[in-house]
Amino acid sequence: MNPASAFATNFAAVDGAIVGIYLAVALAIGIFANRYIHSVKAYLIGGGASGPSLNTATFIGTGLGLVTLMYAAIEGFTHGFAYMVLPIINFLIMGVLLGTTGLVISKLRALRLMTIPEFFERRYGRDVRVLAGILCAVAGIVNMGLFPKMGATFITWSTGLGAAVEDPTLVVNLITSVLIVLVLIYTVLGGMVSVIITDYMQFIVLGVGMGLGIWFCLSHPDLGWDRMVDTIAEGRGEMMFNPVAEGGYGWIWIAFNCALALFAGFCWAPEASRALTARDPGVSKSTFLWAAPAQFARLAIPAFWGIAAFTLIAQSPELLAHFFPEGLAEKAEHASAAMPLVLGKVVPSGLLGILVAGLLAAFMSTHDSYLLCWASVISRDVVGPLSRKKLSGAEEIRVTRLVVVAIGVFLLMWGIWYELPASVWNYMAISGTIYLSGAGIALLGGCYWSRASTAGACAAMLTGTIAVFGLFLEPINASLSRLTGLDVELTMPGLGLFTFLACGVAFVLFSLLMPDERPRRLE
Repeated sequence: MNPASAFATNFAAVDGAIVGIYLAVALAIGIFANRYIHSVKAYLIGGGASGPSLNTATFIGTGLGLVTLMYAAIEGFTHGFAYMVLPIINFLIMGVLLGTTGLVISKLRALRLMTIPEFFERRYGRDVRVLAGILCAVAGIVNMGLFPKMGATFITWSTGLGAAVEDPTLVVNLITSVLIVLVLIYTVLGGMVSVIITDYMQFIVLGVGMGLGIWFCLSHPDLGWDRMVDTIAEGRGEMMFNPVAEGGYGWIWIAFNCALALFAGFCWAPEASRALTARDPGVSKSTFLWAAPAQFARLAIPAFWGIAAFTLIAQSPELLAHFFPEGLAEKAEHASAAMPLVLGKVVPSGLLGILVAGLLAAFMSTHDSYLLCWASVISRDVVGPLSRKKLSGAEEIRVTRLVVVAIGVFLLMWGIWYELPASVWNYMAISGTIYLSGAGIALLGGCYWSRASTAGACAAMLTGTIAVFGLFLEPINASLSRLTGLDVELTMPGLGLFTFLACGVAFVLFSLLMPDERPRRLE
């Protein structure tokens, strides 16, 4: 096997045709859905009348993005079965806990809101709503910054394009640009109606694609369950099974992700917005409960693919030299390319096109929901409250569409400029913490603590911006080591957990010291 053939896949012309047909159908849906956009409510939340089955499918489709599959596969590739602790956390907290108690999400639906920051105006006042809107949009857009590059990376290596050119980075950047344009077209045209329709369709296509991926990983002669378990045990030892073993994630990482799952469930706008699109508070609860198994599967299945990638790469000298130049027990290089490359090798032509189309479905379902979500927050919760006159429905939709395009431009620039971190998941978690830590605590406290005040909410949200430093830890750690002479290393999970705790202290302290003269009641 020569080095070039080592990176070849089974992707053929028939697979390209399947993917092309799918993309054409998705664009047609966006154009078709535009005929049914007659109000802001229809554009932003699809009318707010989604039933349990449809709402659950779209909720799963939103959270099951290609970036999710990619970062989970990277973690499976580098940490093996130890990563399964995160799917369990999401199943128990975001699915079972919120689905059975309706914590916060039932209240949000009962208030008949269209965006999460609207809550802050009702509870704390307009200024807090604007602050929450700004932080929500900034954190969300930065969080989304690596989505296009992850999707383009998957396409580049699963289709074999990475082996066909000298500079795969150029291919990744070109595909990133094309994907952003496609998503922008049907999101701008169709709004939440197109999101709900395509999410439902993509939920089905993606289910088939993920099933194919599991089957071929288990049935491939060089893979199989026993060989995968033995290979990761021999290659990297206990850290691939025990999340708190030496070299593993550690307790701080687990604690941080427990907090993140809880607050993301009711405050992270793309997921929490499914409580707003639900027909009533009961449907909002059942949506989270019914989606609980998917909260596990959406992370566990791609992590399993990552383990399969590790196993196959360990058997190929050419691939081993590329991904683990210093040996299996050492740091992995180019980890984001491992899973798509191996899936492209083990899934046969024809079926590979269905798998790629399914994972592109995941890419598009997440992008349309996220783009519309952040744009609607900016238009309704920042531009609207700060405008001298109330925006008409047509003006609000127009502003939202313009913001969607502006976000697309940012994604293109950020995706090309920002270098991929070793753990894409840690990047996603810390960027989300910028908003979730302060706003989540203010939202939870505003729902259930009568003494929560405007000052406390503002203090919590501003404290949450500490998490911004997590995006630039490498130069910060270098500066700290240079100034102190010590081997200092801040970590994203450590900084994230500290941010949540600091926001909680700030919220309680300022609420007690600076209470509102006339406490607001939720109606």
